[in-house]
Amino acid sequence: MAPESDSTVFQLSACRELLDSHPESLRIREQVEALEEAMPDRPGVVVSFCRTIIETTCKTILTDRGVSVDSAWKAPKLVSETKKYLNLGVVDDGQLDSSLRNGVQSVVQGLDQIVGGVMEIRNAHGSAAHGTDAYAPLLESHYAEILARATDVVVGLLFKTHLRSAHHDPLSRFRYGDHSDFDEYIDSDYGPFEVLDVPLIASEALYRTDFQAYRAALVLFRQEQEATNGAGAENGEPEP
Repeated sequence: MAPESDSTVFQLSACRELLDSHPESLRIREQVEALEEAMPDRPGVVVSFCRTIIETTCKTILTDRGVSVDSAWKAPKLVSETKKYLNLGVVDDGQLDSSLRNGVQSVVQGLDQIVGGVMEIRNAHGSAAHGTDAYAPLLESHYAEILARATDVVVGLLFKTHLRSAHHDPLSRFRYGDHSDFDEYIDSDYGPFEVLDVPLIASEALYRTDFQAYRAALVLFRQEQEATNGAGAENGEPEP
């Protein structure tokens, strides 16, 4: 008889949601899959990858925003630097909701405690941490799961907030398709083109051949959107 499929496979839901949205992010995919596969039999591997995934997430966000990352920064410092660029409390119209900002900041402060706990347990029980006696007892798997779930929360909060705020503040590095409304705006005025019977999409061609020109036009497009929305709001008109 064929073995029954395992319906209890461990997965990091927030990390998986991000991987589905960005399938080209191979480095963090490798880390997430390694952590998931290590549960529950290799808890030391799990807690080691918890720190690695947090650090990779923060470095990705900072690089997206054109921030130079010091190679000596560890997880607590990386999280601290990353939080500076999340535009907490900004709502869909680009305005700042002070009460929302204060509340979200209180939530985000808890990330520091989570990261501190991940670092402490990783240093004591991680497979990739400091060497230890080969016969030392393994960390119990339920503690590894607690850290993995906490890591998933950290990644989800940081990366989702990062991507959402990028709609109003185009990143120094982003992927083609992240600003589909802008792409449609370009493509409605230019193209389609054909070169050697190969169809070319104007927005993608600009993105691939001159990213800085694409980004400069995108920034102007966003500024004009905000100006139009602001004028409409002053006149009592609904936003598009």
